[in-house]
Amino acid sequence: MIAPVSLVFNETDGVFASPDKMTLEEAQRFVQDFPLRYKAQGYYLTADGCRISPEDVRLAIIKKD
Repeated sequence: MIAPVSLVFNETDGVFASPDKMTLEEAQRFVQDFPLRYKAQGYYLTADGCRISPEDVRLAIIKKD
């Protein structure tokens, strides 16, 4: 059985957070670890130029069968 493919969509900016296709488990880990990418910087810069807490970025996992 082939693992279902998932994508991670950044709802805050209206773009995919990653171009990579992932398993559901990989996508969940990506979402969980996303804020850590911005820890040193201290903020996430949105597409419209606002600085927000990385924890406030809305990410959605889209499952593709």
